Amino acid sequence: MTTMTTETLTVTIDAPADTVTKDLANPAAHPEWATNFFAGPATAAENDTWTVNVPMMGGEVSMKVDADVANGRIDLYLAPLGAPFGPPLPVRVIPNGDGCDVLFTLARFPGQPDAAWTDGLASMQRELVSLKDRHES
Repeated sequence: MTTMTTETLTVTIDAPADTVTKDLANPAAHPEWATNFFAGPATAAENDTWTVNVPMMGGEVSMKVDADVANGRIDLYLAPLGAPFGPPLPVRVIPNGDGCDVLFTLARFPGQPDAAWTDGLASMQRELVSLKDRHES
């Protein structure tokens, strides 16, 4: 059995958990706060998928979101256009007083260079700060 290295990044947001969860469950909203990862808006496609431009994945890719808003579970899926989706990028929103904690788990793909992994983690942490600013301003 093989496993991948994972890292869970977190941010505490002073906004209601249900508001943040609904935002994360909306694929069209991701390019608005995750501007390091996405280049441009998400466009609705077929079968509840979206087309998004992700330069680090070579350009346009498919994205779908499977969400249980009531329980703070969002699973994000990305794949090259026309290819099947792989495992999800799990995101969890946990109530924390009047606000919430957002937990975003990234997986390191086999063969990914150390610098690319480290840069990706730093970029995701910046994106989470952007999500926090989006909901706290």
